[in-house]
Amino acid sequence: MAGYKTEGDLLAQGINCIVRADLDDESGSNPVKIGFVKDATIRKSINVQRAECIGELRTVSIDPTGIQVTVDLKGFIPSKGLVKQGVESARGGGKLHLKAFNPDEAKLLDSRVITKIPYLDLYDAKHNCIIGFCEWLTATGYTDAINGKGYVEASSTLEGTGYDSGTDYPGAI
Repeated sequence: MAGYKTEGDLLAQGINCIVRADLDDESGSNPVKIGFVKDATIRKSINVQRAECIGELRTVSIDPTGIQVTVDLKGFIPSKGLVKQGVESARGGGKLHLKAFNPDEAKLLDSRVITKIPYLDLYDAKHNCIIGFCEWLTATGYTDAINGKGYVEASSTLEGTGYDSGTDYPGAI
């Protein structure tokens, strides 16, 4: 079978991908891995205004009025021994973990300011490329979930100002 390869490079695979964040720089010059993430979803919605006119069955125009980006991260909470900021743990860990995305309520109440994350990306480590990246994310929700026979899990919802494909994935429309 000439030309047939079984290298497994036809599709990007989750096993090779990680979620990274740069807490200091919106250019993403020094992103660090967010450890123990099991699911990551980034959703970009274009808000539109429809021009619906009397006497017309169809909308006569649809125009963009805004962009909304929502990021949902779900994963496992590491044990106390692994929770050392700046130390990358083995087997799924990272310098950050989902507990770090729980907004500091006291700071919010005191200063009315919430910490924003300048940069977050989905990174394919096998092919050394960024699948997509977000900028200026604000935490809008956080959940811890405990199951009697399962691991303790966390989920964080963030909203950002934009989501773009990495340079290896140019947009078509």
